Amino acid sequence: MRRSWIAATLGLFAVAALGALVWSGHPRGATAAETAPGPPPLAEQLRHVGRDGATGMASWVGEGFIAERDRQIERYGKDEREPVPPPPVAGSTIDALTIASLGVAAPVSRYGLDRFGRLDVPQDRVTAGWHPAYSDMPGDGGATFLAAHYEYGGSPGVFFQLSSLRPGETFSLTTTTGEVHRYLVTSTIDYELADIDMGALLHGREGMESVTLMTCSGRFVDGTYDYRTVVLAERLS
Repeated sequence: MRRSWIAATLGLFAVAALGALVWSGHPRGATAAETAPGPPPLAEQLRHVGRDGATGMASWVGEGFIAERDRQIERYGKDEREPVPPPPVAGSTIDALTIASLGVAAPVSRYGLDRFGRLDVPQDRVTAGWHPAYSDMPGDGGATFLAAHYEYGGSPGVFFQLSSLRPGETFSLTTTTGEVHRYLVTSTIDYELADIDMGALLHGREGMESVTLMTCSGRFVDGTYDYRTVVLAERLS
């Protein structure tokens, strides 16, 4: 299962996300007394509430959490550190991603954090990246997150056509032991970069085995694309 949530929360903003939707504790127009008794709702499909670094359990987002998040965003990509490699392989790992409707048959490699504390990504256009320290193995009942390039070096990447994947279509992940896990696409949505919440994407949906696929999209502005295509899928078999 998911390893270090404090690393994911304090070090990630990752493949995609400099900004995040941070829930401030009270819906607009409501008072503290009206909202204090219950936990915040899951708005739409994904919203990151915040997770306690020690327990990994959902926790209220207070001013300290928001201040630390703001500090991370301001320092994002500026503070160098030692890259963190993926954990050693123990047993089976993900070997390949197949999306028949898009003609995708891509190898999957394992990644850790880069020298700026972000989720590392493939340095080619043909590989999909999996981060085993922050994302579950298919078949374990949790959430699996894969990222790949829209384009790389001026050529189409693995996920060049990801935005055309539609609800009801399927794809599969194959492990190094030959197990094949199939998933049903439930949504394909283009999010503005500032609206991406990596904590929510890595955590997935409670009580459901799922896969999230993500790539860049939109316009290339100031060295990056301004949107991210996010595909959500649920386990079929």
